Amino acid sequence: MKKSDIYEIAIKILGLYLFFTSIALLRDMLTTLTVMTQAKQNPDAFGDFDQTPFFILSIANFAFVILFAAFLTFKTKTITKFVCKPTDYEETSSLFADRKVIYEMALVIMGLLSIVWTLPDFAFKLKNHIQLVQSSMPTKDFDTNFIIASAIKIVVGLIAIIYAKSISTIVIKDNKNGQTA
Repeated sequence: MKKSDIYEIAIKILGLYLFFTSIALLRDMLTTLTVMTQAKQNPDAFGDFDQTPFFILSIANFAFVILFAAFLTFKTKTITKFVCKPTDYEETSSLFADRKVIYEMALVIMGLLSIVWTLPDFAFKLKNHIQLVQSSMPTKDFDTNFIIASAIKIVVGLIAIIYAKSISTIVIKDNKNGQTA
């Protein structure tokens, strides 16, 4: 395996990691939408402070991170050509596993981390939400959005773990001709 291949692996893993972290940005976007909606319903509570710019910024931030993650994940060869020196394409390094196995391991680790970091808060908020609903108490939109975003994180983590082999096969495909790199 060439040194440039190791750069490709690292860049692609960074892109995959950004996809996972963008789920938190989705939660922030939903929270900002909730605050904006509440501000329109009750303008006195926020002192006529317009929440729209914050919502637009949260959408722009989410879109930027998703696009950057896609660029890192799917245009890795282009980035590697920019980052690597000519000698990096000649120097060989040995790793304990091939690319696909490394991507599988990274996906499983990211999936597990996503679930472990999310599950305790999700369980606590869901328990509280169920108790409020059962006692006919009003629920907060923020808590509902948090539960939805957390559920999405857990599902994405499970998908990453369960389908790590399939996803890693897709990730190592060469964009130009569909062959594995």
